[in-house]
Order: sequence, then C-alpha cells, then structure tokens
Amino acid sequence: MEGFFRRHTKPGTAPGTLAGRAPVPDEALDFTLVEYTPDEIEVLHGVEVDQCRFHLGTPGHTWIDVGGRPSSEMLRSLGMAFNLHPLALEDVFHANQRSKLDLYEGQGFIVLNDPAYEDCTLKGRQVSIFFGDNYVISFHDLKADIFKPVRDRIQTAGSRLRTFGIDYLVYALIDLVVDRKFPLIEALSTHLEELEEEALGHPTKDTLAHIHQARRALVSFHRIQWAERETVLAVMRPDVPFIMPETRTYLRDCFDHAVAVLELVESYREMANGLMEVYLMDSSNRMSEVMKTMAVITVFFMPLSFLAGIYGMNFDRDTGNMPELGWKYGYALFWVMVVVIVGSIFLWLKRKRWI
Repeated sequence: MEGFFRRHTKPGTAPGTLAGRAPVPDEALDFTLVEYTPDEIEVLHGVEVDQCRFHLGTPGHTWIDVGGRPSSEMLRSLGMAFNLHPLALEDVFHANQRSKLDLYEGQGFIVLNDPAYEDCTLKGRQVSIFFGDNYVISFHDLKADIFKPVRDRIQTAGSRLRTFGIDYLVYALIDLVVDRKFPLIEALSTHLEELEEEALGHPTKDTLAHIHQARRALVSFHRIQWAERETVLAVMRPDVPFIMPETRTYLRDCFDHAVAVLELVESYREMANGLMEVYLMDSSNRMSEVMKTMAVITVFFMPLSFLAGIYGMNFDRDTGNMPELGWKYGYALFWVMVVVIVGSIFLWLKRKRWI
C-alpha cells in the first residue's frame, strides 16, 4: 500500500537524525497558531517559528498546527523552542509511522494515521501531536486544513475547548482523526458492492485484480486501525500526564468509535475475502460449463465419427463384404442409424440431467 512503508535512515545513523528524504521548502506549509483563554482567542495564519517563542510564557493555551511536510530546519527550530524530544521529531520527519503514544519528560507525543482511499489504493497520511502543560503542536502530511472543524469550535465562546484544559484539545484532535475514517469506510463499502455486482454479473479480466487491490487496502486499514485503537486506549491510562479524569470520559467515547471502525474494517475484510472466493468459484463454474458443453458435443460426435470411419473405408462391392453398399436403401439406412444413435444419446443425457 502506498504510504504505509516506513522510511528508515541509513543504518548506523545516530538516533534523532533528521535526514534521509528530499527537503521540503517551508513555503509549502500551512502554519497556523491559535492562542486562547476562556475569554479571548487569537488565530494567526502563516506565522514564523520565531513568533511562537513569544507565546510560550503566556497564561493561555497555545496550539500550533502545521500542514504539510516540514523541513528538518523547521523541526529543529520547533524542537528548540518547545524542547521537543529528537526521537519524536525524527518520527515526524520520517512519516508513515505506526500509531503510538510516547511519553517524554514534560511532554507527550501521539502518532495517528489519516489514510485516504484513491484509485483502489489506500494512501497513508500521518498525524503527529505533541502536547504539554499548556501547548499542543500538531503536524499532518496533508496541506489541506483537516483540523478546521476543531478551530471553528474553539472560536465559539463558552465551548468546552475554551473552558476545559489543553487535554480536551488533544482529545478533540484525536476524535476528529478517528471519525474521519467513517467516510473512508463508506467509500470502501460502496466499492466492494460495485465489485460484487461486477463479479456476479459481468466479470472482466480486471475484476480479480480490483478485488485483490480492495482486499490489500482493507488488510492495511486493519493494521493501522488496530494500532490506533491501542493508541487511544494508551492515552486513557491514568499515568499519562496532562490528561485530566474528566477528559478520559470523552476519550472512552473516542475509543468506542475506534473499536467501531475496527469492527467495520474486519467485516469488510471478510466480505472481500468471500468476494474473491465467489469470483474464483464462479470462474470455476464457468469453466466447468464450458468443459461440460465440450464433453456433450464429443459424446454426440464420437459414434458418428465411428460410423463415418467405417463407411469411409474402401470396400469392393463385387465381393459382397458390405452388401448395403449396393442396396438402394443403403444411404437411407445410414441416416436412420445416425438419427437413432443421436436420439438415444440425447434421451440418455436428458435422463441423467446433463442437458
């Protein structure tokens, strides 16, 4: 599956090294800073990393969202500003990691997956979330503003995002990434239904390949969703810092959603496996019908070939070794024999219900 093969640095490279992929210009990023308190909020787009340093000591909460693939220089700058662990930065730089929760001194680090289903292929897109006492830094591979619904809610005065702590923002981001998989499940379901109609109706030479692609996509989806479910469960642990007990109540609902997605993926994976078996069985039945038709034709023509072989030999009519050759009804007798043999074979096959 495209996007699900983890990229590694060169063997022997020091841990936390931000190298091993092509550089990405910072201009290609969507950089947004949100600073808020229960009473006030400020949203800045297109800010620089140095501007974020002035928001660290403020009494409110700070959320930095980076859309796109940040360069190694930007990650180093953010790491120095927020004291981010180099191993976590390496996981952001080398995207397509397995979903997980890592705890470092004074901060937590979450990796999630936000896949997309395009052209019968599941494409992986990583979402990374750093969180501390009063800040959240999120990264997502897609430059599109996937966290806009959360930012719209946070701008509503009196919302839980404004009145609760920074841990509720962490929950809201996780919940959004989990719920974004339901439309993906619907797209996979629609595609499987189309493949089922194609396989049972008018299969083509590409049908089996399409079923196999859908099956591979579901296998990859199951793998990432299993890890994501375990990640949500890990965030709910009492020993995770900065996550308050009241927020764990909402995380349990998020966990239920993750389990529901996993169960749907397992159901559709079994459906894809069954669809492949149905296609192969249907192909086998079609081949059996062809072989059956050929066998019936052979049964009809075998005795006729025998008669044709006998009467096709050279006989001397004067010696009388085949008297019907000189009989005026000999030709009619031949066709009577043909009709009797063919009719007998037909009735026998009909009785056996082979035709």
